[in-house]
Amino acid sequence: MAAEEVRRLKRGGGMMRREGKVRAFDAAHPLVWDVVLALLVFLACASASVGLRVVGTPVLLVTCGMVVLRRRTPLLALVIATVALSAGVVASTLTGEDAPWGYLPIWILLFHVGLRRKRGIAIAAALAGVVVLAAFAGAVGVGTLALEERAAALLPVAAMSAAALLAGAQLRASRDVQRQQRDDAARAAAVAERSRISREMHDLIGHDLSVIASLSAGGQNVARSSPEEAERAFAAIGEVSRASVGQLRQVLRLLRSADDDDVLPLAPQPDLSQLGDLIHAVRGAGLRIDDERHGDLRELPPAHQLTVYRIIQEALTNTLRHSGVGTAVTVRVAASVRNVIVSVADRGSTSGAEPPAPRTEGHGIIGMRERVETLGGTLEVGPTAAGWLVRAVIPRQGGVSDESSPRR
Repeated sequence: MAAEEVRRLKRGGGMMRREGKVRAFDAAHPLVWDVVLALLVFLACASASVGLRVVGTPVLLVTCGMVVLRRRTPLLALVIATVALSAGVVASTLTGEDAPWGYLPIWILLFHVGLRRKRGIAIAAALAGVVVLAAFAGAVGVGTLALEERAAALLPVAAMSAAALLAGAQLRASRDVQRQQRDDAARAAAVAERSRISREMHDLIGHDLSVIASLSAGGQNVARSSPEEAERAFAAIGEVSRASVGQLRQVLRLLRSADDDDVLPLAPQPDLSQLGDLIHAVRGAGLRIDDERHGDLRELPPAHQLTVYRIIQEALTNTLRHSGVGTAVTVRVAASVRNVIVSVADRGSTSGAEPPAPRTEGHGIIGMRERVETLGGTLEVGPTAAGWLVRAVIPRQGGVSDESSPRR
């Protein structure tokens, strides 16, 4: 069975390669293919005709010759072929010769009119009716068939003409739908890519800017009373700024380049091994952070680690931005067999200020929610009695979340 499957796949691959070669030759030499097709159609019509003499031969040459123009001007080619065939039928009737059998080129042209022209369908249908009636009327002697018999003999020809026209129109409609679907998919991909870039830029730059703003404010406050602390704050600002500029340059270089080989690889996406550095940097900006971790976090998939990291990063950034320096925050990450539960809860500023007002769901919260829902998890964001809570439950393998873990 395996050997037979291999042979079948090889035959299918060979047929696809041959089809690709034919299409490539047709695209490179369309006139050659059109002339060959016209000759084959002429031979088929000549063999189907009773006998070709003075009238039939030039009529078929003109009618079949129009097949060469089927891709360029299908409606004009159909008109000329129709006129030629109708004139041939009339001449055959007057001379007593047998009318040539010229249905095949008409059907081919009808197909291409339906395939390439929207407004030409009604005209093409009328021309087809004229061709069918004229050709049939001349193909048999007047009075040799009763009207009912003549109509019955006409039906297959008329049905074939309509089928050729409708087949072309159906294929054109199918191509239009596929083209629209490709355009829609391209637009959706572009929107998704812009959203992804926006989210990554927000995660990369938004956090660093919030830290810089907090460090700058702290440095200004202690510039006179404690120059050493101010110097450390400004040194941290420089370090964060340089790292942020480097990340921004890498992203912009990637977006501007058309050749991936010319792009320096971006730094690896962060994981939970870098969570300590993140918390240390935010502590330096003025937050009081309790860091609690439970379970073997190193065994989490990379996507889960990145999502947990970004949730904590965004939550701490929002706390720094909205609650200010001195806010106490608890960061807890717990990994069980089924779930990963991450929560970031701030307990309000030590200055005794009122709990912060409800925050609108901006790009950061939307980005967190998208990341969590992509992994099949849930995200809760909202105020508490003391401050603000961000809590996510993420299944480790897309299973049902275990909500038995206590909520903070």
